[in-house]
Amino acid sequence: MDFTQPIEIAKNIYWVGKYLENDPFQCHPYFIENGDESVLIDPGSMLEFDMVVKKINTISSMQSVKYIILHHQDPDLAAAVPEFEKLINRDDLLVVTHSRMVPLVKHYMIMSDYYEIDKRAFKLHAGELQLQFLTTPYCHSPGAFVSYEPVTKTLFSGDIFGGIEESWEFYAQDDYFDKAKQFHAEYMPSKDIFNYALSKIETLDLELIAPQHGSVIQKEQIAPLIRQMKALECGLYIEEGYHEQLIDTIDALKRKDSALLESLSHFQILMDTMHEAVIVSAEDNTIIDLNAATEHIFTATKPEFMKRKLLDIVSKHGLKPFEQALLMDQFDPFEVTLTRQDGEEFPALVGGRKSHRDNLPVRITTVIDLSELKEKESLLFQKAKMADMGEMIGNIAHQWRQPLSMITMIIAVLKEKSARRVLKDEELGAKLGEVETSIQYMSGTMDDFMSFYRPNKTKEDFCISHAVERAIEILNPGLRENCIALAFAPRCDFYVHGYMNEYTQVLVSMLTNAKDLLIHRKVKLAYIKIKISEKNGRVILEIMDNAGGMKGKNLDRVFEPYFTTKHKSSGTGLGLYISKMIIENSMNGTLRAENMDEGAKFTIEMERVVPNE
Repeated sequence: MDFTQPIEIAKNIYWVGKYLENDPFQCHPYFIENGDESVLIDPGSMLEFDMVVKKINTISSMQSVKYIILHHQDPDLAAAVPEFEKLINRDDLLVVTHSRMVPLVKHYMIMSDYYEIDKRAFKLHAGELQLQFLTTPYCHSPGAFVSYEPVTKTLFSGDIFGGIEESWEFYAQDDYFDKAKQFHAEYMPSKDIFNYALSKIETLDLELIAPQHGSVIQKEQIAPLIRQMKALECGLYIEEGYHEQLIDTIDALKRKDSALLESLSHFQILMDTMHEAVIVSAEDNTIIDLNAATEHIFTATKPEFMKRKLLDIVSKHGLKPFEQALLMDQFDPFEVTLTRQDGEEFPALVGGRKSHRDNLPVRITTVIDLSELKEKESLLFQKAKMADMGEMIGNIAHQWRQPLSMITMIIAVLKEKSARRVLKDEELGAKLGEVETSIQYMSGTMDDFMSFYRPNKTKEDFCISHAVERAIEILNPGLRENCIALAFAPRCDFYVHGYMNEYTQVLVSMLTNAKDLLIHRKVKLAYIKIKISEKNGRVILEIMDNAGGMKGKNLDRVFEPYFTTKHKSSGTGLGLYISKMIIENSMNGTLRAENMDEGAKFTIEMERVVPNE
């Protein structure tokens, strides 16, 4: 065999190394001829440089090389790369290696860009040529790998299967293991690590193995050689006493594994006793696991549920916010409408975050069913409405008192004159007209109150000042009767989007609280001020009084349900709680309370809008 010429070991694959006489540590560069995208594999040091250049120019030309593969960083494999770069002289030349190797091989003064296999799906496509890369960590370097060409079924194995041979032979013979075992015993870190690499390699369909050292291995020698290599004691295993340490380590790992399994069992029990649903989904939103509460909440068995994707549980009304939430690594809980297995929609509080499971990215989603809570909330609203009805009846009584007195007086006069037979037709007609006017006023008052207490069906743009004026109209009789001054300067240019009746109800509730406190504390020169302003695109409504404010402990609890400072006969404690829910949950605003110098201040903030024409 003429070692001064390139030797074709498979179709378009050539050994282009240099035979170093009497050197047991032969190094083997390889060349894959692939037009102007040819590949040079493990090019070697300056000892082989001239011969490698000569052989490649015999096959093709140095300028045809587009890729240089470096299976590890040692100088016997990579030292000559800068000189090859000068001869190749291509701007698109790429050095193919693992990202763990780049910080090391750059010290050879390599100028080309890197093709990092772990960032390129461990594949290289160059025209019709396809190469696959398998990592073999710590055999013998952290970023070590091997390259597989599937058409010729050739494996370029780097240091693995290398040999130290006193009498070197190009193709391995049956005794090759005896020539390779010393090299592997000294260079492979441990039997476990070496076997991990070998297990990957033996899954390949191989015709030929081309190592960086030693001899080229043909198909008939491959399987027996791998079996012998797997039994080889190497690295740590050749140290005395290591086996005993290994057994102790394995026992410790078994104990830890047992503890971990017990911990996982406890965790699963905890998961299944939770009342909130926990759903684990993959990156493509396929549901891969769930707890018992999920089956109960969604009325579906685990096998049924795992046929669905995460977005399948969301109603069409909630899809958009849910999709936006899934774009984030972690999102705060928000309310959305979900769908049970039978199609029934229900309100839920959903939270979630990205995590890992079995080293794979997953998303963990938690779901709290709000159906029962919403029913209780509805009862609270109803109770608040009933309390408001009492306030409404009192206000109607104020509004009707004067017209009723007038009607009573007119009827008494008409009766008296009729009894004396002095009632004239003209006078009767005039008095009946006055009665009719009073009745129409009373009827109008009733319509106004009924309209106020009728809930809106849809949101609308409305003027804040109009809502304030309606609330004042409802409460004015009680304010006048108790000599409470009310100051308000309308601002007709401030509009918000929401439910006007509900907003007015909130104002009535807060004004009523202020009125009752002023009366209870017998404040002289009592007043309530209402102010409307704007800041940063938000409309701010402030209600202030001079009733002395709220005690510190009460200020912190003022929006809690059923909390009230009034006597049981005077209030339910629901007004401000319901008010806060209306403003914040239904209209995306904020409602807060604070103490000022003379009394309390309630502030409502909502986004300002331009009204629809």
